[in-house]
Order: sequence, then C-alpha cells, then structure tokens
Amino acid sequence: MADKHQTQEEPESADNAQLVDHIGADLWRAFRTYEQAMFDRIAGNGFEDITLPDSDVLVHVGKKGIKLVEIARQRRVSKQSAHEQVHSLVKRGYLVLENDPQDRRARIVKHSKKGQALVTSLKQIKRDLHEEITSLIGPDQLSVLKAILAKIEKL
Repeated sequence: MADKHQTQEEPESADNAQLVDHIGADLWRAFRTYEQAMFDRIAGNGFEDITLPDSDVLVHVGKKGIKLVEIARQRRVSKQSAHEQVHSLVKRGYLVLENDPQDRRARIVKHSKKGQALVTSLKQIKRDLHEEITSLIGPDQLSVLKAILAKIEKL
C-alpha cells in the first residue's frame, strides 16, 4: 500500500480513490482532526446529538439571532433545507423561533438556554484545543502557521 503522502502520478479515478498529496488534502485532514476532537468533547459535555449539519446552522446564530432566510443564504442552501435543519434544532431544544418585529412574515432564529449552554461549552473546548495545539507545536510555530494560513486565505 502506498504512503498516504506519496504523490500520485496518474489522475484519480472512480476505481482508484486514493488521497492525492496536495496542500488541500493536508489542510482537510488537519481540519477534520480538529473538528472530530471538538465533536468528541462536546458529546462528552452532554451534547451527544450535535452533528456536522447542526454546527453548519449553529455557527450562523449570533447573540441577536438571525433570520431563517439569512441562514439559508449564508449556507447556500434552499430555504426548505435551512428550515428543516433549524426545526430539528428547535425540536431538540437548541434554538427558538421568534417573530421578527420588523417583518411579520419573517422569523428570527435564536439560541435557547440549552443552545447558549452549548455555545459556552464550545467556547471552552476551542480554548482548550488552542492551548493543546500551542503546547504541541509551540507558540512560535503557531504564529508561523497562522501567518501561512492567512496567506492561503488570500488566494
């Protein structure tokens, strides 16, 4: 079996789905590792039912809330898709829907008390992960990594 970091000379085909060695794959693997650590820890804090699609919605809900239609726009999904995901989170107690005082047809999505507890837990988990990564690679290497990532973001 080939090393996962070995460069492939032939294009990837449907029959031969191996990881291609490029910076995108490296960034993806690092992010997935970070993401999995977050999800494992959030589950350990009592939020076992939070999924990746849930987090794609929850990240858009700030302190003041957000219109449901705006979640769909920011996620680049249909209003129906956003509606289904939001209502799933409402049923599980993480979000609440309120009438928009400026538009009677619109609904504002906000965190419930349980949702606020989730956000608080996630903030601590992210601080802990940041400290672990800093400890692992050192503050100087973390600064270099941040600078490199900032350059990549300018593509």
